Amino acid sequence: MNDHNQRDGMIFMLLSAGGYSFFPVWVKQLQTTLGPLDIGFWRFLVAVPLFWLMVMLLRAPQPNRPLPRRGLVVMGFFLALAALSAFFGLERIPANTYIVLFYTYPAMVAVFSIFMGDRLPPVGWAALALTLVGIGLTVPDFGAGFSGDNLIGVLLAFFNALVVAVYYLLSSRLLRGQTAMARASAWSITGTLLIMLALVPFRTLQVPSGAAAWLNLLGLATVSTVLPVFFLNAGIQKVGPARAAIIGTVEPILTLTWTFFLLGEKMLPLQVIGGGLILVSIILLQAQSLRQVRTAKAAVGG
Repeated sequence: MNDHNQRDGMIFMLLSAGGYSFFPVWVKQLQTTLGPLDIGFWRFLVAVPLFWLMVMLLRAPQPNRPLPRRGLVVMGFFLALAALSAFFGLERIPANTYIVLFYTYPAMVAVFSIFMGDRLPPVGWAALALTLVGIGLTVPDFGAGFSGDNLIGVLLAFFNALVVAVYYLLSSRLLRGQTAMARASAWSITGTLLIMLALVPFRTLQVPSGAAAWLNLLGLATVSTVLPVFFLNAGIQKVGPARAAIIGTVEPILTLTWTFFLLGEKMLPLQVIGGGLILVSIILLQAQSLRQVRTAKAAVGG
């Protein structure tokens, strides 16, 4: 771990979160003509060829060691599970409640990492606590989602968080020391497409109609799939799964910003405060990591 890794990892995670933060914007436009499973299928059918095209055009580096292709396809399976649980969960409980429950995944990653040798320092746990409080404040009317018969939606939100936590840990283990991140990421979303293709025979597939639908689908596949998947895997390798998960929680702040400017949704003062707490947590985490690096350098130099 060094200064460059910390800086690059934080940049990669912020870029990944930025890409994913546009997800609700694209989906909200597509939901007028397509169902959740249709959006998921077309998203990855467009994204996978684009990813492999990017690998070829950019002449992505060859692996410094053989890629664990089977493991990467399994990672793609977890991406598919995350997408499907989100689609079905959001049909059952309000999005506000779902977001708060889903963003428990950094805590899950931190706890699981304890058993895998990547422990968060006290400052990291403080940053995690600030993050969870910040997420709660950015999402108003959280409690409304617990009214009525919506236990399945709540369970799906927690399941989605668990799946994403496992994905972070798998990426950290499978790709540790790997340099061909673009090729590795392409294999992982290829695995996701295989799952989506396997579901096609069991349902009637809807086709996007009109130029607007295809443009939104292209935005979903590129800005909110190809780019963030690549930066996510690269960022996890630079800063570790626990730190990466906390940095990634900047995503709902960005989503609130886009929905405010692009969709005309309101932003409450409490949401601004919550976003500020999340940013403070990321700054604390980054400052602590850089101090560790510099202390280690000073010890070696001494």
